[in-house]
Amino acid sequence: MRRTTLTAAAVAALLLAGALSGCSATIVDGDASPSAPSEAASEPSSAPSATAPSASESSATPADDDAETSELSDENAEERERLTAAATTTMPCPSGTLDQDGAIIRVEGSCADLVIAIDAGVVIADDVENLSLSGSGTIVYAETIGSLTVTGSASVVHWTGQAPTVDDRGSANTLTRG
Repeated sequence: MRRTTLTAAAVAALLLAGALSGCSATIVDGDASPSAPSEAASEPSSAPSATAPSASESSATPADDDAETSELSDENAEERERLTAAATTTMPCPSGTLDQDGAIIRVEGSCADLVIAIDAGVVIADDVENLSLSGSGTIVYAETIGSLTVTGSASVVHWTGQAPTVDDRGSANTLTRG
């Protein structure tokens, strides 16, 4: 009886460990044209969406550094438009920190400094000289960014124009042009 209990407990522990540690990642290639959507990337259309970042993309060097594009990809441009229409707040560049968790915020006009401390939210901005992101699970769309500091995790930042100076002290962040 004792051996059966130990075997059952060991099998249950292995199954639980396997279930809890399972994860998936998608490699983001800003130059690839969108083809058929993958099964892993399907999400409800009403929620802000982001591709799951891979560990190799959370470096201090932004992805697509050699790209010559000055626009968002078709997919990201469409998502930016959808989120802009769904914004819960539209405002000029704030003088303080954006800290409304879960909000979709449209920041209009140029910003010298934009500080974001939002978890699971979206910020859509125009031109930002210094962008600081400390939230986790946050999506940011910006036209141009001069310098970008990220200390949160699992966030996504998209920009157009020249690649910013990047300091990514967080983990599992996706920082891409386009």
